[in-house]
Amino acid sequence: MSSQAAASFSQDDIDRLLKGGGGAAVAAPSRESDIQLYDFRRPARVSRDRLRTLEAMYERLVRSLEGWLVSRLRDSIDLRLQSVEQISYAEFLLSLNTPSASFLVRIEDAGSQQGVVDFNPSLGYFLIDRLFGGGGAPTILDRTLSPIERMALDNVADRVVTDLMEVWWDHAKLQLAVTGFESIPEIMQAVEREVPCLVATVSAKFSGGNGLLSICLPLNVVEQFFTRSTDRRLSDPVGTEAERKASREQTEASLRMTTVPAIARLPEFRIPMRDLLRLSAGTTIATGIPVGTPLELGVGGQPRFHVQAGRVKQLRAVSVLEVLNGPSFDSLVPLPRGRTAPEVRFMTAPSVDSDAGHSSADGQPPEFADLGAALLAGGEVPFAALIDITLPVRIEVGRSTVTVGELLRLGRGSVLQLDRLAGDPMDLYVSDLRLAEGEVVVVNEHYGFRLRRIVAQLPTAALEP
Repeated sequence: MSSQAAASFSQDDIDRLLKGGGGAAVAAPSRESDIQLYDFRRPARVSRDRLRTLEAMYERLVRSLEGWLVSRLRDSIDLRLQSVEQISYAEFLLSLNTPSASFLVRIEDAGSQQGVVDFNPSLGYFLIDRLFGGGGAPTILDRTLSPIERMALDNVADRVVTDLMEVWWDHAKLQLAVTGFESIPEIMQAVEREVPCLVATVSAKFSGGNGLLSICLPLNVVEQFFTRSTDRRLSDPVGTEAERKASREQTEASLRMTTVPAIARLPEFRIPMRDLLRLSAGTTIATGIPVGTPLELGVGGQPRFHVQAGRVKQLRAVSVLEVLNGPSFDSLVPLPRGRTAPEVRFMTAPSVDSDAGHSSADGQPPEFADLGAALLAGGEVPFAALIDITLPVRIEVGRSTVTVGELLRLGRGSVLQLDRLAGDPMDLYVSDLRLAEGEVVVVNEHYGFRLRRIVAQLPTAALEP
């Protein structure tokens, strides 16, 4: 019985029993043994979709190289793509034989970074034997290749590089050339040891044996291939300092030509929804903004300049008064000499002239209706319960499309033309909704807005009792 019991246990199980592991030793292996820690220092960039594309690309390379070798060697050789994977350069070096037959590949515009084409000894000596006219089983020698042997194998490396450029051409315009040879992997400095690389391994079967061909490229030189999806990633800097400086200058020049919208408007104020529902053509809104308050020129949804409205010929224009570092409402009102700045209540709910009795004279915020009962009951909150909520309102004077370069040149006194004629109506926006058209007027030393036309319909039925 003891022999049967021993036959049902592995050596590891027996070792654990002898160490006092008990019954746990015969338990089924845990699936946790398949779990691998994620390396955040070297994130995987080769997704399954990308991997299938890469395998198809390198399959083309393998087929082309196989046909070329058969015509040159006058012997059969079967090449198959074994794998395409992302590993660090240090891991790639550990996979090479010593001595190796590794050819260094210069990559144009990649600075000091290089690729590697490596033939393992059995494949290397087979190719050399056949290129020199041999016909028997090749002799595998444990030594560095001689200069003549390197010259023969160099022709094969050149062909590998040519096919490599061809399969990558539609994705990355690589310019490659074999420039060196190295037989000791430990001193082969193609890239830094921690740099992620894309390594393709090709297996070769031939009369008398089999071998491997490895093709290594730094991953960031083919970064375009991996960043064509929505998941964009930044690669490590490539090239010398002068090349990186030239690249930065080129990028900056391109960014300066990028266009952005610039919007000139009065400072934002707020109006209760109740008053908005009563608006009609001819109504004048009191904004609560004192006359003389500068306009804002917003870029990217944030005020970046204080400007003064004017016109250039028949078009509206603005003149820059102040450049803002960020979204700020300080110094919106100019300070006359000998006088203190008037109080500007930006959060005060302005009144509507046609219904002045409903305005909040003391500037207190409106009270919101109690919605708890309707929510707890599971029913829909009635629209009338929301009419006391205040909404942000802005009056847009005009817009312009400028390049980033033009934007950076704007300073005090700069003039920017807008897209509206001097007599065109201005737009009233509630949040992002264009609600009405009208014109700016003065009411009691404050700006007002007289509506000419309502362009968006609001549910006025919500006000009915």
